[in-house]
Amino acid sequence: MTPDPYVNPSGAVPLPPAPQQAAQQPVPQPVQQVQPPEQPLPNMKPAGPLPPPAQMNQSQSIKELKKAVGGAHEILLSATTVFPFTLFPDIITLDREKLTFSNRFFFRIAEVTSIRIEDILNIIADVGPFFGSLKVSTRFFDDSEPHTVNYLWRHDALRFKRVVQGYIISRQKGIDCSSFSPRQLVDMLDKIGQAGPGEDS
Repeated sequence: MTPDPYVNPSGAVPLPPAPQQAAQQPVPQPVQQVQPPEQPLPNMKPAGPLPPPAQMNQSQSIKELKKAVGGAHEILLSATTVFPFTLFPDIITLDREKLTFSNRFFFRIAEVTSIRIEDILNIIADVGPFFGSLKVSTRFFDDSEPHTVNYLWRHDALRFKRVVQGYIISRQKGIDCSSFSPRQLVDMLDKIGQAGPGEDS
């Protein structure tokens, strides 16, 4: 009788044959693409610092400085607060370059504030039957606390509001106002700054 090859002569239960492991397939590796070295484009230069702004020569600087000095001394409009509501009347003046407030506290004692026309954001006139006040908002002060001048005459407050508003509009549009005389300029700015054809004066 032929012995069974799967039977252990010692009588122990034979162990099943170990399964054969499946041959592992090689995992494909990603192909790395070699980038060619960057070549500089022709006629290209490395970025450098920006060129300095064009500077004026001495004659141009003197001309512009004289123009600014002349505009600062040429008063277009002026108004004074009403006495005795202000014991030491305040003065507000407008020239070709700026708006100036002179708040007087005593004889020869005052606080003077000048604001460029370009820095004025808005001007409001509050008027009553006889008097008025101006509120000027600028880009450098808190909008909730505008610069205020009280106890102006009614017509002075309204005229100042119109002229300054017209000046702001003309500066925003890039209009050169240097060729006009003070009276011509004030009349034109007054018309530009009117809220409407029927504005009360």
